Amino acid sequence: MYGKPALGSVLPMAGLTAAPEVLPGIPFARGLQEAAGAGFLLYCASAFVIIAVKLWFAVRATTMDHSPGGRP
Repeated sequence: MYGKPALGSVLPMAGLTAAPEVLPGIPFARGLQEAAGAGFLLYCASAFVIIAVKLWFAVRATTMDHSPGGRP
């Protein structure tokens, strides 16, 4: 009972793996998935750039405070 899935939950999955091109909406779903992947990569890249700029300014501020010719 606990280890075996019900028969009704296995049959639809078998039908989906047999012919996914026949189902309506699959090309649209693939397009959405690709757009979501591209958006996630853009999000990660922009977050990386923002963190890198913050670290650069933090390092620059600490080195300017301790340098002999720094701010008064």
